[in-house]
Parts: sequence; structure tokens; C-alpha cells
Amino acid sequence: MEATWLIGVSDQSWLERVAAVLLPTYRVCLLGDPWLATHPAGVALVLLGVGAVRPAWCQSEPFGGLVAALEGDMDVPLALSISDEALARLIETACKVAGNRARLMMLEEELRGQMQSLREITQIGISLSSEKELPRLLDEILKEARKLADCEAGSLFLVRKDGPVPMLQFKLFHNERLPLQLPERTFRIDKQSIAGYAALTGQIVNVGDVYALPGSLPYHFDPSFDRTYGYQTRELLTIPMRNHQDEVIGIVQCLNVKAVHRQGQPFDTDTCEMLQALASQAAVAIENSLLLDNIRNLFEGFVAASVMAIEARDPVTSGHSFRVADYTCQLADLLARSPIARLRDAELNRAQWRELRYAALLHDFGKVGVREHVLNKSKKLSHERMDCIRLRILWLKERVMREFAEQHPHCPHCGHAPGTLLVEQCRAQLMELDTYLALLEQANEPAMLHRDDADRLAQIRTFQLPVTFWAHEGLLSDDEYTALSVTRGSLTLDERHEIESHVSHTYTFLAAIPWTGDLAQIPMIAGSHHEKLDGSGYPRGLKSDEIPIQTRMMTIADIFDALTARDRPYKAAMPIDRALDVLNMEVRDGKLDSDLVNLFIEARVYEGAMSAVEQVA
Repeated sequence: MEATWLIGVSDQSWLERVAAVLLPTYRVCLLGDPWLATHPAGVALVLLGVGAVRPAWCQSEPFGGLVAALEGDMDVPLALSISDEALARLIETACKVAGNRARLMMLEEELRGQMQSLREITQIGISLSSEKELPRLLDEILKEARKLADCEAGSLFLVRKDGPVPMLQFKLFHNERLPLQLPERTFRIDKQSIAGYAALTGQIVNVGDVYALPGSLPYHFDPSFDRTYGYQTRELLTIPMRNHQDEVIGIVQCLNVKAVHRQGQPFDTDTCEMLQALASQAAVAIENSLLLDNIRNLFEGFVAASVMAIEARDPVTSGHSFRVADYTCQLADLLARSPIARLRDAELNRAQWRELRYAALLHDFGKVGVREHVLNKSKKLSHERMDCIRLRILWLKERVMREFAEQHPHCPHCGHAPGTLLVEQCRAQLMELDTYLALLEQANEPAMLHRDDADRLAQIRTFQLPVTFWAHEGLLSDDEYTALSVTRGSLTLDERHEIESHVSHTYTFLAAIPWTGDLAQIPMIAGSHHEKLDGSGYPRGLKSDEIPIQTRMMTIADIFDALTARDRPYKAAMPIDRALDVLNMEVRDGKLDSDLVNLFIEARVYEGAMSAVEQVA
């Protein structure tokens, strides 16, 4: 037999009989011997005499032998007349049964270990596939690799192919003895380094002692890290990570086994197989993460280009969308730290934060549907229309002077000496036209139109021309009078409606984009930034709970930036304290979320972006 099995007997007579037939691989003990109770797995046979009771330790695991007795219901019933030869066969059979049982238990234990490893690998795969952010994914991969390898340190590299030649980029290092944060670095892939060799050949490198590598190998160990930090690298396992095209996309390294009995030798086969399975799953997860990053970068570029296109059509608001996005996202970051439970409960996860940022950047996307001359209208009338009015008045003045000259050809100025009634009338007419022009120039500005000026503008409208020289009889056309009569700003009612329609255009345009699930609310968030809690906003007149908190934050940011922006030709930038007063006034009127406005003001969210504006200015 391969092992020394124990035979337990209940009395001296059995002890003597068994001793006579025992081979060197058997050992006999009385049941009272404590060795038996403490080593039940090594007991192959228990022999009980008349009246003996089966010991408790041989009634369950890990005892795997047989119990034979002269009486009672036991595994093997014995007769008093059992021969020595039969007893020897019984002992040998019991040892075989115990051996088979031991091997079975060992196989079962091995199977349980393999099943546990399989469950661990499956769980790791689930965990890796759920992590989309590359830095956290790489950290999770290296952490699980170290756990499977039971080692104290590890490192991770990625293969970069975005340059003329492939490069190996060191990304991460874990060491429970040296809590270091090593910087990323990139180097050429070659066979001289262990990591480079594995990346080029796709082969596993499993070394029991890095300082005892044969000189005939193409690679060698670089001891500079050990010298710098006083570390001693021993065992090193390097596993390539392959994608579905069998390309090496990265390297995982495990260093220094923890178990003392395994030190100084290569990692065992089971560990290598487990880490290969992990590396395969890791490669898929990394490629998925990189693909998502590429998609995000592509979309970031699309969003940035869209904002640039919008601002190219409306250069006077350049930077507005980016500032609104900054204000909004900074305000969103404060939700988790708010003392108000309602705001803390509304904390955004990373996907919702990204969705909000894109919505804020694209909130004015609908301006592409607004006519450019309306979008960029800085005064009530265009330069061309005002030039026409100036020419009309100049023509009228020339006509007045020509008629006066024809009637009084001898005036030094008009044919007669100054002071006559006709000269005064001429001067009065010219002054009246100059007054008209000055008033029209003033009314054309987007500032507030006072009541007196509005009345005088109405009088000018009634001014009749002596001849119908152009399409209308008065000094001003109906459209010109309507534009100049605007009491505040530069837009007529129709033009204001057209400007306001940009919100509807924003929703319509953005809703036409097939967003992924985590970005599906962008059209709603962006297309509601002019809604107010009391229902007075536009375009849909939403109220209170109908307006998501993301939009409420964006509305505050949009109003504040519109008030304080220094790039609006039709109005001066409002001081910050006055702009904050306007926000508070909107709160008192029930239009803005009071808790969010207070959070915006108390945290001074606006200071970062305002500082950037001042630097540019």
C-alpha cells in the first residue's frame, strides 16, 4: 500500500490477532488511543468485539473506512471463528476501500476547487463587462489577477497602435508592500524586455527567479526598479491579453507569490490557466471600453463642432453654450453635498451627468433654424434700412433748400438777407428734419423707448411726403415704424417669436438623433430650458414637476450667463450682484427653483467661468 493505514480495535484480543497478520503499511491501535480520534481520515478499519460500541468519530466524515463487529448492525459482521487469512483479506480490503475513498475525496475537493475557480472567473467576467470606464476597469483587472495568482504585486501594460510603430504603455502598478503611484510611460516594443517579448510573440513568460535567467534567452530582467525602491522581485508571470482577432492588446504581470512553499519556482499550471482565462475576458472588456471611449470622443467632437457651428451663426453669443454647460455641471456636482434631502436624492450618476453636459452644450442647437439677420439683430432696424431713412431725410432737406433757393435767388444763403420770415421757415423745416433723424437714430437703439419718444415717433409716422417718391407715402413704412416702436430690445413681436422658436427647433432636431439609452433625455432636457415653474415659460408652458431637475439647473445657468455676458452688442453686461438679484426675483415670482438658486449663489458656482471670461477679456 502507498500509505500507512490505522486499524482500530476494541480490546486486547483483537490487538494480538491483528498484530499477527499486519504488514509494515498497517498500524494497529486500541480505540482508546487519542491518535485515532484526531486522525479519523487515516483509519481504514475498526474491529469491535462483543458489547463494544461504535465510536462517534467513525460515524461521519472524514472517516472513510469500514467498521466490523462480532455483533450488531455494522458494515461487516464478523464470526468468532474468523481465520487469520480471512482477517488479513478483510484488513487489505478495508485499506483499499479507505484508499479509494480518500482518492475520491481528493478528486471531489479538486473538483470543488475547479468549480469555485470557474465561479470566480465567471463572476470576474460579469464584473469586468459591467465596468465601462477604462481606468477603473484596468484597476479591477489587475486586482483580480493578483487575487487569482495570490501574489503581492502586479503591473499592467496596453499596446498602443496610434503612432507609426506599436508602443507598449505602462498603465498601472499594484504592490501591497510598496504603495506607489507610478506615472504612465510609453516605450518601444522589443524582445529585450520581458513585457515586450510577451507582447511581440504572444507567449506566456513564467519565471521562478528573475535574477537567474539564462543568458541565452532573448529577454532579460531590468533591476532598476528594485534598486530604486529597495524591492526584491522573485517570481514573475507575464500573460498576454489577446482580443477576438488574436492580437495582443496588453500585458498583465504578476510578481512574487505570497505562499512561502511556492516561492523560488514558476507559477503553477492551474494559476497560469486561470490567469489566461482572466486575460481573455480582460481583453474583451478593454476593447469594449476603448470602443466606447472612441465613440464618446467622436460624439464629443460632434457636439463641439455643432456648438461651433451654432456660434458661427450667432457670433455675439460666442462661448455662451460652453459657459452654460460649465455652470450647469458644477451645480449638478453640488447636489450630493446639499443639506436639502430633495437635492441630495437627485444626485446624478456619471451617465446622467454626461447626458446633462451634452444637453447643456446643445441647448441652443435650434438656432440653426432661425434666420441669421434675426439671430444677429443688434438694433431695431438694419444698417441698410437706416441708411434708406437717412437718405429720405437728406433728400427732403435738399428739396426744402432747392425750393427755397428757387423762390429767393438773391439770398446769400438762399437768395435773401437773414431774418426774413421765409428764411426762418426754411431753417425750421431743416431743423425739424434733423430732429426727426436724431429721434429715429435714438429709437433704433435697443434701449428702453420712453413714452414721450414713442409719442414723437407716432407723429413722425404721420409725416407726409410732398411726392410719392418710394413705395409708401410717409417718412416711415409700416414695418419700419413697427420695428422702431419696440419698447425694449431690438426684436419685433414676430421676430421674438421666431427667436423663441429655437427651443422648439432644438427639441425637434435633437429628437431626430438616435440617442443611446443613457442619453435619451437630451432632447427633453435641452428643449425645456426656457420653461418656468409657474407655467409662464415656453414653448410648452410646463409647470413645476413637469420640468426635470436637470433642466431647472440649466435654466438658472442660462439666465445668469445671458445677464452677465460681455459680448452682447445690444446690451451692457450686468454686474454679478444685480444678476443674482434678478435670479432671486425670479424665485420670488415662482419661476425658478429656490433651492437650486440658493445653492448656485451660496457655492459661488459662477466664479470659475467668470474668471475665465475676465482673462479672455
